[in-house]
Amino acid sequence: MNNEQYKSIVYKKLWFINKKEKHIVDEKLNHHADKNLIDEYGKPSKFVNEFVENEIIDKATPPSSLYKVITLGGLLFGNVLMAGILITAALLILGTFTLYFTKPIGEALTLQALYLVIGIVLFFIGYKGIKWVNAFFTRRLLIARRFKEFS
Repeated sequence: MNNEQYKSIVYKKLWFINKKEKHIVDEKLNHHADKNLIDEYGKPSKFVNEFVENEIIDKATPPSSLYKVITLGGLLFGNVLMAGILITAALLILGTFTLYFTKPIGEALTLQALYLVIGIVLFFIGYKGIKWVNAFFTRRLLIARRFKEFS
């Protein structure tokens, strides 16, 4: 396994980390560009587990008793909200095709362009929102789980 494959596997497994932590991973992986990463750190899973333990868990504060419930509720509510945004975007875009049958051509073209722009923006917000919500709450659940194992 070459260094690029190693980095790719590590980045895929650490999909939930924020920009500051990604910068730390970049520094660790690019620290010795001439060395083979698998010889230095071992398997990618080992590197990921050590990174999560040292950089995320050790720097986090111990969670309260309601932490897990609030996190699961936030994950559920956030995903429902983002799915609603995606469904709204899909309906707006699909609704543009029916305007030819219900409105005059001049009015239909302006509404169609407006619906398409709003739909595309909502698709982008929904896609990025689902990614952000899942990353944020997965990180919180991981912290809560690790602290539970230690106590």
